[in-house]
Amino acid sequence: MLVKRGSSHVLNCLRDEIETKHPRITILEIPHFYDTNIFNECEQTGCIMETLDIWKDVHPSIVTMPMEWDYKMPYGIVYAKKPSKQVQDFISIIQNNLGKGI
Repeated sequence: MLVKRGSSHVLNCLRDEIETKHPRITILEIPHFYDTNIFNECEQTGCIMETLDIWKDVHPSIVTMPMEWDYKMPYGIVYAKKPSKQVQDFISIIQNNLGKGI
C-alpha cells in the first residue's frame, strides 16, 4: 500500500524504484494520506504498507520494520494561513533557532 502518486516526491521516487526494479510487486494505491482506517485495511487484507517510524505504535496488530533505504521523508509544521499570535510566536522561535541544534 502506498499513497497516490503526486502526494510526495520521496514516495514517488520509492514507487518508481518498485515499479522498475520489482515489477512483480503490485502497488495498491490509497487515495489519501494514512489514517487509522488505512491501517485497519492493511491489517485485514494482509498487505504491506510503506510508512514512517512515527506510525509504529498506531495499530496493535501491525509490526513496523525499519528499512535501510536511501529515502528520507522531510517533516514540517502545518498551521492556519491566518495563525494566532501564539502560533506566530512559536514559528518565529523555530525560525530563529533553525540550525542551532534545538
